[in-house]
Amino acid sequence: MDMSVDPSLPQPRLGDLAALLPELTWLGSATEQDAILQRLGELLAELTGHPVALYRYHPNGQSHLIHHLASAPWGTSTATPESLAIGPDRPLRLPSDAPHWGYVRCHTVGLALETRQVLTLMLNIAGQRLRYLKSLHYERHREQLKAKRRLIISEIRQMRDAYELINRHGGHWLSLMNAQGVVMLLNDQQVASGETPSAATLLQLKSALDAMPQTRRTASVSELPNEMAAALPRSRYGDLLAVRMTVNEKTLGWLALFRLNEPPPPSVNDNSHQHAAWLASDTQIAQDLADDIGVALSVIDIMHANRKLISTNDRWKRLAHRDPLTGCWNRYRLDVALSEAMAQSAYRGDPLFLLLMDIDDFKSINDHYGHSVGDDVIVHVASLIKRCLRRQDSWGRWGGEEFMVILSGGTAEHARGMAERLRADIARTPCPTHACRITISIGVARWQPGLGHRQLIERADDAMYLAKRRGKNRVVTAEKSTSEALWGPTNPPAR
Repeated sequence: MDMSVDPSLPQPRLGDLAALLPELTWLGSATEQDAILQRLGELLAELTGHPVALYRYHPNGQSHLIHHLASAPWGTSTATPESLAIGPDRPLRLPSDAPHWGYVRCHTVGLALETRQVLTLMLNIAGQRLRYLKSLHYERHREQLKAKRRLIISEIRQMRDAYELINRHGGHWLSLMNAQGVVMLLNDQQVASGETPSAATLLQLKSALDAMPQTRRTASVSELPNEMAAALPRSRYGDLLAVRMTVNEKTLGWLALFRLNEPPPPSVNDNSHQHAAWLASDTQIAQDLADDIGVALSVIDIMHANRKLISTNDRWKRLAHRDPLTGCWNRYRLDVALSEAMAQSAYRGDPLFLLLMDIDDFKSINDHYGHSVGDDVIVHVASLIKRCLRRQDSWGRWGGEEFMVILSGGTAEHARGMAERLRADIARTPCPTHACRITISIGVARWQPGLGHRQLIERADDAMYLAKRRGKNRVVTAEKSTSEALWGPTNPPAR
């Protein structure tokens, strides 16, 4: 800084310093950044008699022009501290101690010692306040991110993919980052909200970002290859901030934020102007946001994989438990259900009945009409059984043309009545693909304590074959003493 004095410049007198105290007090307590910048620019311009520009410091070594007063003649919106030191204008840290908020560029040559002291005092007070507001702004946004993180966690089970995530929360991200567009450039898709470039341009952007070293966490337009930077319509998307989204050191993609390009430099009649750019606090907040989104995407992927696994397991379970022709339970599932029913009956003392039925003359149907018609007959009988039974009754295809029904609770009369209804309903309902009447023979057996699983099935099977020998199309109930004894009325022989 040149220490010579230019008598033509206004030099404050010591007596005037008391008048500056209200201004300094205001600078040290103001709550709005824009108001501080505006007033600071006015005070410095009045103090030095020359244009003033304020730059916000960025960790990449550049400083962004965010405010200038009295038609500052500098035509660039970004600069390094070295490039600001041209002619009589010098970059001064704002504040002077690290970490500084930014720089002010103003005319310093020829100022009196007292003037330079006042200037330095102004910069330090305003800079400290700006730095405090910066940290306050960052913490406030961090709290908003925490609140949004809790909301995402509470909703995560309802989200099926990245599109639903951005539809629910993209508007908040745009408001938080003061952006007009946001895109999740994932490894297999582009998910966007707001004003963004075309899909083809975003694909090029993703390729350019992926080519950067893995250690590179963020990128801006100026850091992209020239051909990629040229592909972005800078008149609308001049400010890009891309943040790598990683989970456990694995890159999921990039979070790209677009802010409308800064307006053109003001005319000579403009008194002041402010510029928008991505700053250090913006970058930090964007990195926190990218971390949250990356975790949310990972959880969604895990939940999607779990849903697919559960769906696959359910499918295999259905295949393992269901008869592929009729869709009812198969022999394996019936075996399990019968064992469970017997254990429950033994524990509660409830009656348990087993119905075993067989389609009469099924071999003849297959021989005369073919296996396709035979399959149709089996499906037809299964649909009628399902129609007659209660929801709590267990049933299925035991094998071939045989079906089994497990009835828990009720009386012997109820079990036999159910069997009679099944027999009668099947006998009177014609099969759409078979001209002859379909009938079944049914054996009914009651479980008794001490009777084993296989013994119960054999008792019902014996009763069913006894019904076959006695003329078919009938119900036979096995007594607990012997499978050859019968009780109840006998059905008429099949015609």
